[in-house]
Amino acid sequence: MSDAKLANTIAKERVDGLTASNSEPKWLKESRLAAWEAYLQTPMPSGRDDDWRKTEIDSLDLSKFVAVGPIKAAAAKANGNELYLSGTRAVSKASGIFDEDYERQNQSISLEKDLAARGVIFLPLTEVVEKHPQLAEKYLVQAGAGTKKAGDDKFTLMNRALFTGGYFLYVPKNVQIGVDAPFLAFINLTGEEKEGHGQAFIERLIVVAEDQAELNLITVFSSPDSADNTKRQDGETATLANIFVEVHVGTQARVNMVDLSQFGESVFAISRTSTYIGRDGNLDYTTASLGAKQIKSVIETIMVERGGQSDIKGIVLGDGSEHISYNTIQEHASPDTTSNINFRVALKDSAASIYQGIVKVDKVAQRTAAFQSNKNLLLGSEARADSIPKLEILADDVKCSHGATVGPVDKEQLFYMMSRGLSLKEAEELIVTGFFAQVLNTIGIKGVAEWINDLAAEKIHQ
Repeated sequence: MSDAKLANTIAKERVDGLTASNSEPKWLKESRLAAWEAYLQTPMPSGRDDDWRKTEIDSLDLSKFVAVGPIKAAAAKANGNELYLSGTRAVSKASGIFDEDYERQNQSISLEKDLAARGVIFLPLTEVVEKHPQLAEKYLVQAGAGTKKAGDDKFTLMNRALFTGGYFLYVPKNVQIGVDAPFLAFINLTGEEKEGHGQAFIERLIVVAEDQAELNLITVFSSPDSADNTKRQDGETATLANIFVEVHVGTQARVNMVDLSQFGESVFAISRTSTYIGRDGNLDYTTASLGAKQIKSVIETIMVERGGQSDIKGIVLGDGSEHISYNTIQEHASPDTTSNINFRVALKDSAASIYQGIVKVDKVAQRTAAFQSNKNLLLGSEARADSIPKLEILADDVKCSHGATVGPVDKEQLFYMMSRGLSLKEAEELIVTGFFAQVLNTIGIKGVAEWINDLAAEKIHQ
């Protein structure tokens, strides 16, 4: 695919026009341009690449997409999105709410006044560049926004060059916000074509907890039901979601995050979450995937300093012909660090998934403890799941282990439940929600486990 062809579609905005329309500073323009040049020079990934194996990436033609610009106008009517309504009901109190709804063309944000007075920042990312330029530059450039790092693929570089949506959440030193008042963020896409092209939504999210800070955050990604009926006439993806999340956990800071995605059947979602954990920092992260045409997600946790801890959990529920791919990376770069991975996948119909998890332990990272578990439950005879765990250990004083299982649902369990008057779908619901319970019940934010459980049960009944 030629650079000129790419420039006329996915990069139609071009970096020059994007920075000019948003009145962005010179440093951000230079970062975008550098990332864009690296993007042009980086080949499109292929299903033959190890990190993209069994992902149907070869069917994604970037020349048939137009990058969506930032939301300019605010809508007068209230948000009636079902996930927004159920999510806000599940949480009794919120410290702040970010609402980015492309369907209504509305972007709004709220923050408790006492938190703003204590230095907490919760803003759209494009707005924080204007109001807090030093912080914005620190975290946008610090993470390598204008350079190509080892492991950066085409979509990461695309995001760094062309992001237009997303938020910036900053909790300063010693400010602790408990689980009773989490931050909420809702990002709702559209599924419509534009002038014969699919739409590409490029979202960048930055979360910062300074030293001894604490925050709790729930982010919800969705697209309207109408997106299910807007597949392109040629059968290709109508909507591309490119999401890049960066989380910085300071010394003795605590971050509790939940990400939920529920996309329509026309969406190809590609995301990367990179977390950097400082000395004695603690991260508890749960991701829940409840639908999309395809999902390709990378969750990278880097234990930057001594004493860091991370607990990464995931549930995935696929049906129809959905294709889901998750890569987790546990990188231990300092001694006395601990990481845990617990992923559970349930698949119906002809859905397919692949999980690849790697534990990396540097030579200096002595006394590392790293554990990885992936369990897959197959509800359909045509469903298929693959699990590929890896260890790269250079230190000699470590405790590392991994395990994976793939198997069909127990037919005796189904028979017993159905003999007690349950329908097949009701029996499957009980089995799957029980299968997910070990992950969901560890979420510390009150009401969230029950909310996600109800959404999973609803999908099983569809």
